[in-house]
Amino acid sequence: MTVFVQAIHTIRPIGGAIFDRWVDVYGTDVVPAMQRSGFELVGAWKRSSGALQQDLLLARFDSLAAYERAGEALRKDRRLGQSLGTLLAEMQLGEEVTLAQATPYATEQRLAKALAEKPAQPRQYVQATLHARLGGQAAAYDAIGKIADRLEQANALQLVVAYEASTGVRGTIHDLWVLPQGLRDLSYRPSGGGLGELETQLRAVAPEEEITYLNPLPYSPLQ
Repeated sequence: MTVFVQAIHTIRPIGGAIFDRWVDVYGTDVVPAMQRSGFELVGAWKRSSGALQQDLLLARFDSLAAYERAGEALRKDRRLGQSLGTLLAEMQLGEEVTLAQATPYATEQRLAKALAEKPAQPRQYVQATLHARLGGQAAAYDAIGKIADRLEQANALQLVVAYEASTGVRGTIHDLWVLPQGLRDLSYRPSGGGLGELETQLRAVAPEEEITYLNPLPYSPLQ
């Protein structure tokens, strides 16, 4: 069973080149240490909306046991410990980790397709975080899967990966999308009915949703 691990890092203080310094060291020292330890990095992004100076990383493992083995190996990596010790003398670091499982509509084919694509320029990503009512996950999965098919056919959004949190607030679903045409006009306009019955079905079981814009960091496999 595939296990996803999402990590959000918050770098303080805000300002200057401190976030650039974090990105440089993470790409040079942390990512190679993760690879040595058994982490499969799926993507890494700067969070471009919400709180400033945050990144989001996503890794996957074949099982929870594989994640635990990789985490133990990473903690024992001396080269990484030395590098982080120097870095953390320069900044304050906050980290929020979420364990999750893949949702049925987030097929391996969708993720493999996105990973295989090598765009000339990094693409615009967006993360939708939905909060499904207890017992409503199956209906939410069905609706989101059908919505993803429709949006992809219209070249409006491309679903990359989706996962439901196993820790934290139960029923939290994260959907990660590519915007094939980049950010478009965000000015208000009437919805014109949106996605019709599919949207009604989804909002009946997942009435709350948050959007975060994401932009790939240099070491992200998903670009």
